[in-house]
Amino acid sequence: MKKPLRTLGAAVVALAAPALLTLPAAADTRGALAKVETRLGNDTTLTLAVGSAGYDRRYGPDYRYGLNPWGQSDREVRALRRDAEHACRQAIRYEARQIGFRDVDIDDDIRLRQTGAYSFVLNFREVEFESKHRDIETRVMCETRRGQVVSLSGVPRAPLPGKGKGPRW
Repeated sequence: MKKPLRTLGAAVVALAAPALLTLPAAADTRGALAKVETRLGNDTTLTLAVGSAGYDRRYGPDYRYGLNPWGQSDREVRALRRDAEHACRQAIRYEARQIGFRDVDIDDDIRLRQTGAYSFVLNFREVEFESKHRDIETRVMCETRRGQVVSLSGVPRAPLPGKGKGPRW
């Protein structure tokens, strides 16, 4: 025996269930609206419309799930970031030794931004250059392309003006 429907909400859900199941099949891949209409009575119809009307460009025919704008997966980007960070740390230490600093402490506070398929800009927020007489704490910007350092800025030019070793040219 079938139970009678007592509420309007239950009636709407019962009549809308077939429409909800057919909407994904009827949806257009280009973003057009899909409509399904169900007559509830003489003067009443239930209309369900689904679609984005072209506003959602991210999931178009050229979009590939899980890739960045340069077509790289998260795993590839992690490897490229690691190589860029390693190259920048090595370049900062080399440059500091050439100028005459004894030691360089690079904190892990790094802001990294991908600017191309294989290029990154790294902002080392706290880099401490230690000389014989004093310590200099500054920010260093580094730009890499394909794992090679292209530009390095923010490294102090001399450990202490007038004292200590000068640049080794």
